[in-house]
Amino acid sequence: MVFDGLTMGKTQRQKEGEMEEGKIVRSAAIIENDPYAKHLGIEFTLIEEGHAKSRMELKPEHKNFMGMIHGGAIFSLADATFGAAANSYGKRAMAIHVSIDYLQAPGDTPYLEADVRETARAGRVRHYFMEVRNILGEAVAVCHGWAYHTDRDV
Repeated sequence: MVFDGLTMGKTQRQKEGEMEEGKIVRSAAIIENDPYAKHLGIEFTLIEEGHAKSRMELKPEHKNFMGMIHGGAIFSLADATFGAAANSYGKRAMAIHVSIDYLQAPGDTPYLEADVRETARAGRVRHYFMEVRNILGEAVAVCHGWAYHTDRDV
């Protein structure tokens, strides 16, 4: 039945929105089970199109020989969150370049949080800006990354 050009029930736009939401939910379920992220103790707290947030509880094994949080652990948190943001559209995306600037040691913090946002698009590649912060909200590191986006489902 049609009423004023709309199908009774859901409009096409609503159906498409639900399909996109379903893709995000399916992608998030896959991303949240990433074995490497789980191994590091990374918990994804938000995954939406082009944006992701995560938290990593810090443990003694995240420290280097100097007793400080290892730069590799900080980078891994940013990178895993970058992967979540880039793959949040439901299509596979792969990092093709990532750079990191360490701004300060995290200090005495029980966890680190990462926030990654898509900032630009150029054909099949997209740019992402990443921030890693400590419990006080102080920036510990910033990263820039490029991801190549495919047509293949996550």
